[in-house]
Amino acid sequence: MSILGFVGEIFFEDKVVAHYKDGSVVKGHTRDFDPGKDEFTLHPYEAGGEAVAVEIESLKAVFHVKTFEGNPAHPPPSETITDIEEPRFRDVMRGGRKAYLEFADGERMWGYAEGFESARGGFFLFPTDPEGNNLRVYVVRSALKNAVLIDR
Repeated sequence: MSILGFVGEIFFEDKVVAHYKDGSVVKGHTRDFDPGKDEFTLHPYEAGGEAVAVEIESLKAVFHVKTFEGNPAHPPPSETITDIEEPRFRDVMRGGRKAYLEFADGERMWGYAEGFESARGGFFLFPTDPEGNNLRVYVVRSALKNAVLIDR
């Protein structure tokens, strides 16, 4: 099963980590994430966990990740924007804009932004750190402290 209609496809098998503005985190899978809607359903990856409704505006971001465990030993991300490693998202380098983001909680990210200019409450960022765990991130605008688009 997949969802079409915005940058790339979201597959049910994709792992997502919802980071809330209050610092809490929920990991799982989603079948109904749509940046044009106010909420989506997250099915926790822990055995026996019940699906929860997630209000997008309560989030900092939705991280589409390689693994739920990540790599705690990963060094801080590079401040350079290179190529997108994930083959299904590589086309973003042609149409997306290089961007630097700083969240209200102090986290910083670099990559290609897609949909930044839209009036929606968020946009996708495609990080370019090949050692990082993030494939793409749906960023909620109200969770940002600073966002800078970098000339091509």
